[in-house]
Amino acid sequence: MSHGKANELIGTSMVSFEDALACILQRANKTLRGIHTIEVINKNVTITENGEMEYRVRGFLKFDMTPPDLLHL
Repeated sequence: MSHGKANELIGTSMVSFEDALACILQRANKTLRGIHTIEVINKNVTITENGEMEYRVRGFLKFDMTPPDLLHL
């Protein structure tokens, strides 16, 4: 039997929504394994004081958990 988990994460980028998603995945890959889905909850663009656009994506990152019998304790 497999178990999964979902964490809500926010990614930002000055380039695009896709880049903001890539930032989420890049950071998550440093500590998580078995990532299989990012469900986008919402997207928005904030205009900074100097007129630049900041893209923001909020999403659920879904990943599998290692069964206890396979952990390297």
